[in-house]
Amino acid sequence: MDRIKRLETWARLGYAARGIVYVLLGYIALSTGKALSTGETVKAVEQLPGGAPLLVVLALGLFGYGAFKIYSAVLDLDNEGDETKGRVKRIARGLGGTAYLFLSFVATRQLFTDGKDVADAGQASGSSGGRQDAAQQVADSAGGNSLLVIAGLIILAVAATQFYIAYKAKFANEMPGAPALVKPAGQVGYAARAIIIAITGYFTIKAGLDDERLRNFGDALALVRTEYPAAFKVIAVGLILFGLVSLMMARYRRIADDDVVARLKSKVPGTH
Repeated sequence: MDRIKRLETWARLGYAARGIVYVLLGYIALSTGKALSTGETVKAVEQLPGGAPLLVVLALGLFGYGAFKIYSAVLDLDNEGDETKGRVKRIARGLGGTAYLFLSFVATRQLFTDGKDVADAGQASGSSGGRQDAAQQVADSAGGNSLLVIAGLIILAVAATQFYIAYKAKFANEMPGAPALVKPAGQVGYAARAIIIAITGYFTIKAGLDDERLRNFGDALALVRTEYPAAFKVIAVGLILFGLVSLMMARYRRIADDDVVARLKSKVPGTH
C-alpha cells in the first residue's frame, strides 16, 4: 500500500506506458503504413494478443504519468520557479499531463466497448467525426478561431521544446547506469516526435485562420506518409526509439520519491 502512495511508482509505470504506446505507434506505421494518433494506438491495443490486460496496464500507467506531470508542475518538483519562463514550462507540463489523463480515459473506455471502436489510419485530408465536430464547436463559439490559433501556438511551443530536448540531450544525465545508446536514440526519438507535433500545431493554426479541418497527430503523420514516404519511415523508426527510451526511463531515470499523500496534506491547511 505504501508504494501506491509513492510518486516514483506512478512515474515509472507512466514512463513504461508511454513507451509501449510509442513503440506500437511507430511499429504500426513502419510495418503497415498506417498513421495513427496516440489515442488510436491505445484503441488498437485491444486487437493484440492479451490486449485486455495490456489495456489495463496502459490505463493505470497513463493515468500515473499524467498525474505525475500535473503533480510536478503544481508543486514545481523541477524547481522551475515562479518567473514567466518557469511558469510557462510548468503550464506546458500540466497540459501534457492532462493529455495523458485523456489517453488513460481512452484506454479505460476501450475496455468497456464492444470492440467496434477500432483504430484506423490517419487521414492526410484531415480529421473527421468527433474530433472535427469538437473543433467546429470551438470555431463557432465566441473567439473560437482565436482559441484555435492560441492552441496551435502552444503546440508549436511544445514542438520547439522537444527539439531543444533532442539537441541538448539532458535527459541522458538523468539516467545514470543506462546504456550509452540511450542518448543518440533519445535525440532521434525526440526530434521525430517534435516534427509531427509541429505539423499538428501548424494545422491547428490553419484551422483557426482558414476554417480548415482540424488535424491530429495521426493526420500529421499521414500527411508525411503521403508527401514524403522516405521521411515517414525515418520518423516511424524515431517514434519507436522514443518509445524504447521511455521504457529505459522507467528503469533508470532519477525521480524524486515523494509520498504524494503526505505532500498534498502538507499543502492543505488543517490537515497536518
